[in-house]
Amino acid sequence: MYKINYSSRIFIAIVTMLILISSAYARTFQTTDNRFISYTDIGHGRPIVLIHAFPTDQRLWELARKEIEDIFRDSYIFRIISIDLWGFGQSSSISTNGQAITMADYANEVNELLSSLDIKNAVIGGESMGGYVALAFLEKFPQKVEGLILSSTQSIADTLETKEKREATAVDVIEHGTEQLINEFILKALSPDTSEKSKLFLKHILSKQDKMAIASALRDMTLRHDTSNMLANTSLPILILAGEKDKIISPQQSQHMHALAKNSKLVIIPNAGHLLSLEQAHQWIWAVVAMFAELETIK
Repeated sequence: MYKINYSSRIFIAIVTMLILISSAYARTFQTTDNRFISYTDIGHGRPIVLIHAFPTDQRLWELARKEIEDIFRDSYIFRIISIDLWGFGQSSSISTNGQAITMADYANEVNELLSSLDIKNAVIGGESMGGYVALAFLEKFPQKVEGLILSSTQSIADTLETKEKREATAVDVIEHGTEQLINEFILKALSPDTSEKSKLFLKHILSKQDKMAIASALRDMTLRHDTSNMLANTSLPILILAGEKDKIISPQQSQHMHALAKNSKLVIIPNAGHLLSLEQAHQWIWAVVAMFAELETIK
């Protein structure tokens, strides 16, 4: 489906090198139940935890991390921590054979990581499914949250139709593998203006994910409940980001959350689809800086 020309081969080589370089940052933590969490931890200052979208891993944040390094170089004011959710990336595989766990289980994983790093509270950020995990974390560990970053996500629960589609996709992935899901996801998750190089990068990430983790996550998402009231009742600073051309979660859902939250800022990024941090990393990270750098200076 994707024709790989000479320039694309060069790009893949560069991406591979970046991934190898980023592995220098990669660390592993063993949980209390003997599972392993893969994560990166760079910089210093206010901790910001970034939780990746379905069905990717923490490499989704490569460009955002690079932007942070370029902006601050030797004078960080943020400590950027990204994580592979269980079953994804280099974290321990899940043993559910595609059965659902919950967003609260992913939130527990984030909490275990923070505890291992002796971080008492942090800004919790997530994109798409990562946003669901961020909201679950707020619900379960509100005292550990300094602020939220909700990117291309929503607070409402799935409709019955969406739940049925997720279940059908989970069954198909288990029975036939991930190729069809990957090709369809790339078309939906990125805007029409996205470069072929970015599509190849995303496809590389998606192709490395375990089909059982993907099926489980699809089923996990159907178990979510509506968290709109929780947003309405918190006074925490919340940055809400949406892609102007998002085909998966409408920007109207971001506007809905912004209207509910008492202390939120809404940023709609033009020429971007669902995976904002990949497509428009520069604009994405500057929105984070504008929202939370000021808080850091008065901390």
